[in-house]
Amino acid sequence: MTHPYSIFIWYPPRKPTDRGRWDDPVQCADQEIALHVANLMHLDSRAVIKVVRYGLTIQCWPDAHTVELVEQQIARQEHRER
Repeated sequence: MTHPYSIFIWYPPRKPTDRGRWDDPVQCADQEIALHVANLMHLDSRAVIKVVRYGLTIQCWPDAHTVELVEQQIARQEHRER
């Protein structure tokens, strides 16, 4: 793997019947670049963003608590679908 850092952006559901999702439009080979790009993306969009390396979150915007709430929402969605 040449680009171990992924930047994920949260896309909330548009309707009550939709599912929210994480999308990873950017992958980087360098941690410093990944963090810089993710910060710029957050400043521009105010989106919930996380930088992940090999499945581990290394930085979150706006903060870790917000990303935790998103993860809980995803877990609830998956639980309802079962």
